[in-house]
Amino acid sequence: MREWLWTFLAVISILLIVMVGVTLGELLNDIAGGRMPVGLMGVLMFLKLPDVLSTIIPIGIFVSIIWGLGRIYRDQEMAVMRSSGFGWKMMLRPLFNLLLPISALLLAIDLFLAPKASDVAQLRLEEAFKTAAEWGFQAGQFHVLSGGDLVLYVESVEKDGRTLRNIFIQQRNEEREQVWIAERGYYWLNQETAERYLTLENGQITEGGIGTLDFGVLTFSRNDIRLPEPERRNREVSLEARPSSEIMFSSNIEEIAEMQWRLSPAIAIIVLGLLAIPLSHSSPREGRGGRIVLGILTYVVYANVLYTCRSWLSKGDMPPWLGIWWVHLFGLVIALVWLHRQGRIVGKG
Repeated sequence: MREWLWTFLAVISILLIVMVGVTLGELLNDIAGGRMPVGLMGVLMFLKLPDVLSTIIPIGIFVSIIWGLGRIYRDQEMAVMRSSGFGWKMMLRPLFNLLLPISALLLAIDLFLAPKASDVAQLRLEEAFKTAAEWGFQAGQFHVLSGGDLVLYVESVEKDGRTLRNIFIQQRNEEREQVWIAERGYYWLNQETAERYLTLENGQITEGGIGTLDFGVLTFSRNDIRLPEPERRNREVSLEARPSSEIMFSSNIEEIAEMQWRLSPAIAIIVLGLLAIPLSHSSPREGRGGRIVLGILTYVVYANVLYTCRSWLSKGDMPPWLGIWWVHLFGLVIALVWLHRQGRIVGKG
């Protein structure tokens, strides 16, 4: 139990660092693409942790059991235990003492915590798109609004986060096109109408017809331009953010697939834990790395089949009663048969 627990904590720590780095890269990509404000990065990193834990805990517990038992086999402790009458069934008690609490924790994360975190993250993003003070403009980047009819570029933003320097705007209206250039500007929000405005100072407007030479130039000391509403995300709650209580007894095929998927990690921990016992069996001179590689390959196949069945189920290509349950059942049968066969080979027990 102690061998497995400490190894599990070490593996989880390493995987958590890796997954946090991957999540951070995805968030930075969204920031660079203008799909997320910088101010929300820390909050969204925290809100994505339940999904990250749901991903790494099953493989973490699987690898830790193989690693811990592999050391016992390699140091020939298992040979002494076997000769003293220790059978594979005696491993089940410490194994389930470890698996059941972690499985219950993962079940709570997937059924309650992860959907709530996803809903809060979606809500915060929507609020960021609606709040000009939080969204603002990112310096050195072209912002395409109104389906390409308005393009805005800001060279720099001062420390107050509100004052803009060297602004370029290209605006298209039916058959006319305007190019705005200003030295300075700032944006503000009309509290009564909730409309966003950009005030420009010391600038110039070049206006002309599309495909003609009819151009005019106008200079100004101050000019206000109303900005279109930023692209709003659909407030309709995504399936991943729906509470489990709403979709648990649903007849909708996509909601059935989502509910089965939320239950899968907790079940997979039990199946993988039982598979880890025969997978960890090795000869005294056999290295530990080979069994770990075999275990990771087993996990990859198991996870990919689950993903594939989830896709088939959500598309209606697989009956709901079969769903992804057969994958867990098949893995459980393989684990029990393998354990029984191994017990007969090395001794009764």
